Amino acid sequence: MYKHIVVAVDGSNTSLNALQHAASLAVAGNAKLTLVTVANPSEYMTLAPEFLQHESYEAAAISGGNEVLAEAGLVAKNAGVSEVETHLLVASKGAKEMAQELVDYADNHGADLIVIGTHGRTGLMHLLMGSFAETVMRQSHLPLLVIRSTYSDDEDEDTAVAG
Repeated sequence: MYKHIVVAVDGSNTSLNALQHAASLAVAGNAKLTLVTVANPSEYMTLAPEFLQHESYEAAAISGGNEVLAEAGLVAKNAGVSEVETHLLVASKGAKEMAQELVDYADNHGADLIVIGTHGRTGLMHLLMGSFAETVMRQSHLPLLVIRSTYSDDEDEDTAVAG
């Protein structure tokens, strides 16, 4: 069984679904669970500077990442995981660098499983948005558990963005 599971979290319903699976595995195997989020300052650059409550885009990304980790930590502890760690990574170039940061972290910290969520996009959406999960799969030699979002996960996130 796995002894150290790294799960990528980003605050989405899809990553929450992956976290719940990872937490179940951690509880069943008495494994350590490390929650990792990759903050990307460029995601905040679409905001006008006057809307930022931080001195920089990087500070905003780090603050948002820490909020994601705090919420995910509560979910993991409420699921009964006894050993939960959190780690925030910062990557500013894009999805490929973000995926590499996650893979490097897992490799360098003795993980034996990476768990990630995916929307399972295909066609034009896959081309436009890329696939974080696919990039992790190509870059990692560790076992990878990919949890595909459910239709309701995607619908909830679309509603949250639109509303």
